[in-house]
Amino acid sequence: MERVAIGGILGGVPEDLVRPGFEPRRVRTPQWLVWTSLSLSDLALAGVALLLFIQGHDRALVAAAATASRSPVAFVEDQHLAPMLSFDPPEGGRVPARYQARIRQGTGQRSDALTYGEIGGDGLFFRVAVHTAVTTPAAASLFVELAKQSAELDAAVVRATSPEPYETSRGPVEWADVILSGPGGERSCLGFRFARGARAELAGLACGAHASPVGPAALGCLIDRLSTTREGKEAGLGEALNGDPPRPAACRGVMG
Repeated sequence: MERVAIGGILGGVPEDLVRPGFEPRRVRTPQWLVWTSLSLSDLALAGVALLLFIQGHDRALVAAAATASRSPVAFVEDQHLAPMLSFDPPEGGRVPARYQARIRQGTGQRSDALTYGEIGGDGLFFRVAVHTAVTTPAAASLFVELAKQSAELDAAVVRATSPEPYETSRGPVEWADVILSGPGGERSCLGFRFARGARAELAGLACGAHASPVGPAALGCLIDRLSTTREGKEAGLGEALNGDPPRPAACRGVMG
């Protein structure tokens, strides 16, 4: 009995205790259990493969987005390009406007920015972004445009109202009150974009000096102080800005 017990523990029966012609009965695994195990194994392998594929796909998308954000496709600064816009600061303005010209290689498309003042300062801040294209560009929403411009200024849009129309002497614009969070803290500004479709698009930000918020009328006066250069007219800015009309006398004192 001890040998039988030991044999059972060791997984077999001693040979000398097996009757001649006796064949131990083998325990058969039910066929449904075999197929179930195989099916579960297949599903597990398929799940792992799918997970690896999704993770690889996600990594590819993230890498593509990161590459696109660093790619020259997003325009390259070229100091040899002539400005398309100029700005005449309001009375009392003491700093010159800065101009950044950027081009997309191989297409001739430009993405320029004219900036007056500092986003982190207390004085007047005015920025106009210009986008040119061979054909009429598809306009993104005003919020998307303002978010992009804010990011270029190391700032972010904290709040924004719904866009409203306003008729300026240079053509219709849509504007919205925005709160920007940037290097100098939060700042109240107006975001705007010209509503007229043209070969060039203009959009920007206007922030008033301390205790002098910018309203739609003041925004119109700032826009009136923009002038297109010869290169700007060739790129279609004359169409977007409705020419170069004289500044209305009513703008005096509107800037606060």
